[in-house]
Amino acid sequence: MAIISVSRGCHSHGQKIAERVAAELGYECVGREIVIEAADFYKIPKDVMIKSLHDAPGVLERMTQGRKRYLACFQAALLQQVQKDNVVYHGHAGHLLLPPIGHLLKVRIIADMQERIRLLQSERSLPPDEAEGEIEREDRHRSNWTRYLYNRDINDATLYDMVVHIHSFNIEDVCRVICEAARTPSFQSTAESRGAVRDMAISSQIRVALMPLCEAEVTANRGAVHIRVPAQKIRKFDYGNQTVQSKLRAQLRLELNDRILELAHQVAGVVTVACDIDSPQLS
Repeated sequence: MAIISVSRGCHSHGQKIAERVAAELGYECVGREIVIEAADFYKIPKDVMIKSLHDAPGVLERMTQGRKRYLACFQAALLQQVQKDNVVYHGHAGHLLLPPIGHLLKVRIIADMQERIRLLQSERSLPPDEAEGEIEREDRHRSNWTRYLYNRDINDATLYDMVVHIHSFNIEDVCRVICEAARTPSFQSTAESRGAVRDMAISSQIRVALMPLCEAEVTANRGAVHIRVPAQKIRKFDYGNQTVQSKLRAQLRLELNDRILELAHQVAGVVTVACDIDSPQLS
């Protein structure tokens, strides 16, 4: 039992390979529908969610809170999906969004430009130069996203367990190689690795739930959740003396703690919650 993440450039047979591998292994195959599920679950307009995850930021653009939340929602939905095990995922940055666990097989599919052009032309009637230009733009786009979000090169072979070149293998061979790798002892799930995925899923769901309320660092270990909240900035009241300000900080921490505990306990799989909140900063 494994989780397989298939990364690929556009028009590189990645989806077809993912679907065939899933069929051969008897696994579930998931892709872009995860974005739709995340949008539905977190009540985000689908077109906004898709555009936010697809459009690469400009060189000087910072991650907005909205886009940061959308990415966190997507990661939470993806982790929820792969908890079931026996999943082949092809889509946005699975090799980076999924946790470093023993039964995750990360595969990168590459294909020669001429093969990619031929495939795109079979889908749409484009002249060769237009097809090549579209592929190059999408490649730059995905590369920029990966570098911006994760400070990694999408073509860095060390990000993957396996890099397969379609030119050297036909599609049937590629599927056979991936299936054989997934069946090896190295990528079989264990109670420990399945628990790690569950804890990551719990942490990510709590993190999303808390985003409208505060920034928080969330970790989980067998359902025992620890939440640390850095100091939040609040407005300083001019008339308040030192005693009043101290009471205000204490009251705010108490109210924030209660709300965090309430939200965290709503996430399935949570056993206990410990919360450390830094004293609010008065601005």
